[in-house]
Amino acid sequence: MTKRIGLRHLRHFLAVAESKSMTRAAEALNTVQPALSRSLRELETELGAPLFHRTSQGMILTRSGEELLQFVGGPVAQIHEGLARVKGLPERASVRISVAPSISRLLGVRVLKAFSEQFPDIQVRVEGRIYNDSIKHIREGTIDFAVGRLLMPEDLGGLSFEHLFAEPIVFVARKDHPLANISDVTLAQINAFQIVAPTANAIIRREIDKYLIKHGMTDFDKLLETSSYEFARTYIQETDGIGCLSQSIILPELQSGAFVQLDIPVDELMGAVGMTYRAGGRLTPHARALFNLFRDHAKQVYP
Repeated sequence: MTKRIGLRHLRHFLAVAESKSMTRAAEALNTVQPALSRSLRELETELGAPLFHRTSQGMILTRSGEELLQFVGGPVAQIHEGLARVKGLPERASVRISVAPSISRLLGVRVLKAFSEQFPDIQVRVEGRIYNDSIKHIREGTIDFAVGRLLMPEDLGGLSFEHLFAEPIVFVARKDHPLANISDVTLAQINAFQIVAPTANAIIRREIDKYLIKHGMTDFDKLLETSSYEFARTYIQETDGIGCLSQSIILPELQSGAFVQLDIPVDELMGAVGMTYRAGGRLTPHARALFNLFRDHAKQVYP
């Protein structure tokens, strides 16, 4: 930090970036709006670049603001933790993570159960965010790490990824579906039915779209998009709809025999699942313990 930029300026910047509102940020910081506005003006003047677009939808980060956020969020959180330790205040007794919905049902539940048994007094906040949104919060330091699919390389700036397991996207249907007992099912046969798939902002949709293009299709003819996997599972059970989903989402139904995986190759739809965290960032002891539990239990759930 320069002589003119202090921790106060960065704290104020982060509060506005998170809330997208001067009013809410001032309330969270227990300060007044004019003081917050002055602090942001000082920071923007010192940096020589605007950090926010003031819009009717709120305070939206400029490109310079996004770049600053990427580098200061985590370190500021660590500075506050270090100051608290020096003052003899209790160590932060909480862990904040994001787990992709496709991972939370099996691996997430097993890991959090084990963690709660080992650390019953530690508060855990588990968010089921869209994975791309989780990355922003890792950079800001508001979550410790995220568990989900590997991002594109261009999205991983300043972040590290630890591989846990490889998982396919599969085509599934209820056990008495017309295609359930057919060998060598074709994509054309599948496309004759309604397809239940994740929404366009889900990471795996990019993999599905590439798969379709490679096989001469731009999209499924009858597509039902949903961000609710509970809805997807129920809909597949009650209709002739075919799910195009990460295997983890419907693994219990496959194991019980309620669903069947259709006989079509899915090697091209295999993707890496793992944990994303700040490169060079230091996890708290409890966050590290939870991180290690995900690593250990992934080997058992996905050998």
